[in-house]
Formats: sequence, structure tokens, C-alpha cells
Amino acid sequence: MKKPYLFIAAIFSLLLANSASAEQDKLNISGFGTLATATADTNKYQFRNDRSQAEFAKKDGVAFRPLSLIGVQLDYSLSNNLDFVGQFVYREQDEQNINSITQMAFLRYDVTPSWQIRAGRLAADIFHFSDTRDVSIAYPWVKVPTEVYGIVPARSLDGADIRYSKRYENFNLSVKGFWGKGESDFSSKDFEPITFENLRTLGIELTAFDWSVALKHTRTEADNDNFDIAQVTSAVELLQPFWSGAADFSDSLRLRDATIQYTSLYANRYLGDWEVSGELSHIDSESVALRPSFNGFLNISYLYGAHTFYGLFSFAETDTYFLREEQPEFPIIPATAELAMFVEEVASTLAHRQKSFSVGWRWDLKENLAFKAQIERSDIEARGTGLRARNGLVVDDEASVAHTLFFALSFSF
Repeated sequence: MKKPYLFIAAIFSLLLANSASAEQDKLNISGFGTLATATADTNKYQFRNDRSQAEFAKKDGVAFRPLSLIGVQLDYSLSNNLDFVGQFVYREQDEQNINSITQMAFLRYDVTPSWQIRAGRLAADIFHFSDTRDVSIAYPWVKVPTEVYGIVPARSLDGADIRYSKRYENFNLSVKGFWGKGESDFSSKDFEPITFENLRTLGIELTAFDWSVALKHTRTEADNDNFDIAQVTSAVELLQPFWSGAADFSDSLRLRDATIQYTSLYANRYLGDWEVSGELSHIDSESVALRPSFNGFLNISYLYGAHTFYGLFSFAETDTYFLREEQPEFPIIPATAELAMFVEEVASTLAHRQKSFSVGWRWDLKENLAFKAQIERSDIEARGTGLRARNGLVVDDEASVAHTLFFALSFSF
């Protein structure tokens, strides 16, 4: 097993659960889940929750796997200021083992009322909803916006964070720093995980009764390339005898050792029964394989008794890559035409270009049970189809429009 301490954490959690009757005051068991369906009007560019998934919405049918899941969380108090938290989530992914389902397994220590330290496996905190993206009961929509969160590479990270919080007269301040490492959360065997080393996150959040603002910045280095990138970079490097810039260009295509940065700005405001919220994010790296990307969403919700009605706009925008424009000296001849196409594919796979418009309804049947319905229209640009379930190369894809209908039951216990 890659991470033996996760196995120990899971065994520890089970032992705690078995002793719950004797120490109910120390152990708290809770959970959450989603039972959701998705159906699409096209077989060409179908919805999937994130770009790693093999399961996707079906035309003329329903798909449960992309969004349905169940999670259990154990909180065990070791002392007045030290506790253990374990969270285990079962959802659609090719590997189902203790490592893959362990979302969180950490110790939390309250140094003072203002300072807190956590260490172990922590939920990723790259964008605003990163740590609650699977807890559907926590937000009005059926899912968090795919254009922002379908690109987030991991749900969990291994390391430690420290948080400082202070209450002021009109708002609360929270500052958190994280250091650790992680792995891209690819749930399909068709994708290879990228390992992220030396990952650092700094977040600042201001919250009040009717508004909040949060700014987060993450910086990390990729430790490896996937198979496709490795094959293409090796082939480009062989052009060195014919093109003096081949070696440098090959290096620029690699993710390995490249610095990657994620920045997010989130804000929300309550205006009586209305809520306006939104997030803008920017992703960039030193690699051509992950070029600058702007992503975001804007949500407007209206609360009417037990019902919430909402409209949601989200987008992912990266410039289209053409090799002739970016590298005019690249020797594109019949012998290298296929290689040139694969270079463009490497530069386009993570270059998502689509906009989605959604309207939806949430009905809170109980405090811990909600029914949701949402219809989404996605306008997908040519060479920007990587967020969709599709066949063939991204560079061969044309612009299209897709509609997806979602129904969900979200709950907690």
C-alpha cells in the first residue's frame, strides 16, 4: 500500500466506531450523500462531473454514477483541544480501496481559541468549494460548477495547515496556510495521476452576517508527466538535428518540474431572500500543456419558504493553441505532420473552452434532506471539449451545444 498510515487511520476509525457505545461523548459519527441522475440530449459531448471520469450522462437514458456518492465522517475527541477526524467517501472511481475512499484522516489541535493546527490527509482547499464539493446538501445546485471544479486536480492533500481566526466588531477574519503534497484525482484508468510536490496554499477570508469574501492562492510543482506528454516530448526532442529549438520546445511541453499556480477570488452577498455569489479563478503554469486559463461562475438565488430557485452561469476559457502560430519554425513536413498534431493535442487537452447556463430548483423536504432539479445548457467551443465525455482527439472536435437534465436527492445524517 502506498500510504500505510491511511490504513492505520482507517483501522483506528473502525476501532473507535466499535467502542462508540462506551464513549459516546467522545465519538461523533455523521455523514452525507447524493443520489443523482443525469441525462443528455447528445451522444457526442456528454456531461461528466470532472474530466477524469469514465462515467457520464446518457442520451435517452439516465446515469447515476457521475454524481451519486455516500460519505461517512468520524470525529473523535482525544482531549479538550485535540481530536481526530476521518472522512470516507464512496463514489464512482476505478480503484475502490482504503486509500482511494479516504478523503480525510487528520489530527486537529487547538493551540489557542485563535490558532489551530491540522496534520494528515486534508480536504483540498484550492478554490472556495473545494473542501465541500461532494457535500451537495451544503449548496443550492445539484453540483458545483464543472467549469471551475471539474479542473481541480485533487480532492485531498497530505500535509499540514495552520489557521488563525479573529472576530472583529463587524466581521470575522480567517487566515490559513497549508504545505504538503497530493495527487491528481483521476478516477478512470484511462488517465494517469500527476503527483504534486511542495504544494503551498495561502487563504484569507472575511465573513459577516450577510456577506463573505475569500482569496486563495496555491503554488505547486508537478513531479511527473502522463504517458501522452512523455511520448510527445520525447518525439519532439528527436527533431534536434533538423531544428535547433527542438530540445527547448520539448522542455516547454513537459509538466514534470513545472510550477503550477491556482488563484481564486470568491464573494457572496445576501439581500433579504436573495443571494448573489460568484468566483473567479486563474490557472497557470510554466508548461505549454497547462496554459493560462480563466474560469468562474455567477449565481443568483431566491429563497421562498422551503424552496430555492436559482440561475447559474459558469465558464472556462483558454486561448486556442495553433502550432504554426506559436512555433513558426517547427518543421511541419509530411514526416512530422502527425507529431505536430499530437503537440497541439497536448496543448489543447487542458485548454477548456465552454460556457454553461443553468436554472434550477431546490426543495428542502427536511433540514437534512433536499430534492433538486436542474437543467443546463453548455456551449462548447472547437478544441475546447476536454471537460466533456467524448471520443477521439480534442483538436478534431468542433463547436457544439449540449443540454443536460439533473435530478438529485441530497442528504446528511
